[in-house]
Amino acid sequence: MRTLRSWRFWLGVAISGLCLWLALKDVPLQVLEGALAHADYLWLAPAVGLQLLAVLARAFRWQAILGQRGILRETFWGHGLGFLFTNLLPFRVGDPARALVVAERTGIPFLQVGGSVLVERVIDVATVLLALILLLPWMQVPPLVRQAGILFALIVALALIGLFLMVRFRAAATDSLGRALGRLPHLPGDKLLRWLNQLLDGFAPMIRAAVAMRVALWSVLSWALSIGIYWCVLHAFQPEATWIEAGFMVVSLSLALTVPSSPGFIGVFQYVGQQALVLPFGGKYEPGTALAATLTAHLVYYLITTALGVAALWRFGESFSGLGQRIRTPPTPPAG
Repeated sequence: MRTLRSWRFWLGVAISGLCLWLALKDVPLQVLEGALAHADYLWLAPAVGLQLLAVLARAFRWQAILGQRGILRETFWGHGLGFLFTNLLPFRVGDPARALVVAERTGIPFLQVGGSVLVERVIDVATVLLALILLLPWMQVPPLVRQAGILFALIVALALIGLFLMVRFRAAATDSLGRALGRLPHLPGDKLLRWLNQLLDGFAPMIRAAVAMRVALWSVLSWALSIGIYWCVLHAFQPEATWIEAGFMVVSLSLALTVPSSPGFIGVFQYVGQQALVLPFGGKYEPGTALAATLTAHLVYYLITTALGVAALWRFGESFSGLGQRIRTPPTPPAG
C-alpha cells in the first residue's frame, strides 16, 4: 500500500506510540482498572446525546458557510463520513472525503466546498484560542503560557482579517496574482486562478454580516456542547469536576490533535488529555484517574462518530473503498 511507504504515516505511528507509552508509564494497571471500575457510567448517557447535538450544530454551521439552505441532510451526514475516514485512515482524509460527497450531492463545486471546510478549520482554531484566553485567568499557569495563548489568538485574528480582505477585494487580488503568475511561464496560471476563485467562493458568504453571525453562534454552540461532553465524562470519575477542567481539556486536545498521529489520534489523545488534567489540576486528578477519564472520553467520541460515519455510508449509498478511491482523484475545476 502507498500509505505504508509514506514517512508521514510512520512518523504519526511513532508519535502515537511514544505518547501512549508516556501516558501509561506511571500508571500501574491495577490503578487504571480501579478507576474504571469505580466510575459512574450513567454520566455517559448525556455525553452521547451532547455528542450528537454537537455534530448537528456543526452541520448547521457548514450549511451557513456554504450559503445554501436545504442541505442540512448532506452536511450532517457529510460530517459523519468525515469522522469515519479520520478515525480509520491516516492524514486526516476525513475533510476531503466529506467535501467530495457534499459537492457531489449538492452540485456545489468541489473546491468551493473545500474552501468552506478550510473556513471551518480556521473558525475552530479561533474559537478554541478564544476559549483558552477566557480560561487562563481561572487557572494557575506561568505568564509565558498566557502570553503564548494571546500570541496565537492574534495570529489567527490576522489570518481571518487577511481572508476577509482577499474576498472583499477579490477582483484586485486575483488580477494582481494573475499578473504575477503571467511572469512565470512554467506554471499553469489559468488553472491556478480557477482553483483560487473556487476556493474563495467557499469564503464569500462569510463577508455578509448575517451569515457571519449565524456561523459564529453555531461555532460557539458546537464548542459549548463539546465542553459539556467532557464535563459529563469527568463527572463519571470525579464528582467535583468543573467546567474549567472540561474546557481546558477540550482546548488542549483540539490544539494537540493537529500533530501527526495514527488514525483516530490514538496515543496523542490519551497523553494530552491526561496531562491536561494532571498538570493544572493535580490536586484533583491522579494520573490513573485522568487516564481513565481520557480513555472513556475517547471511546465515547470514537464509537459515536464512527457509527455516524457507517450510517452515512448507508444513507448515501456509498462504500468505504469506493469513496476512498475517489478521494485520491478529486474532481478538477471545469475549464473556462
